[in-house]
Amino acid sequence: MGHQQLIRMLVAAAAVAAGLYTMPAAAADPVEFGLGQEFTLGGGQEAVGDNGLRLQFTDVLEDSRCPTEVECFWSGQARIAVLVQPPESSSTTTEFNTNPAPGRNRQSVDVGGYRVELTALQPHPRTLRQTIPFGDYRATLVVHTA
Repeated sequence: MGHQQLIRMLVAAAAVAAGLYTMPAAAADPVEFGLGQEFTLGGGQEAVGDNGLRLQFTDVLEDSRCPTEVECFWSGQARIAVLVQPPESSSTTTEFNTNPAPGRNRQSVDVGGYRVELTALQPHPRTLRQTIPFGDYRATLVVHTA
């Protein structure tokens, strides 16, 4: 480790110890939601409903959506996995697909008496080479009784 790196580490540690630097909220901090209210989860984040329902955005399985700075002949799709655990029941991993083609679009799933809907997935890729880190994704969901 170089002298400059050691100095930077010591300054950062002193700032944390002195309370001058606060860590951002962890993605694991649960979001609270109510039925019929949209809420947003970051990649890996969990949500807890006022009815005891728990959800967690667990994975981006695919993101082949056409980048905003590119002209494409196909709109592409994004597929995400969300873990859904109804109160006093076992959890189920569900998959959402943003592809608008008939038979492929899956933006709502019924689990344990609830309908979970994906209303948006951000950010949208801008270029062909852009890789979006999982933690940067934001899935906007809404839950209703089925």
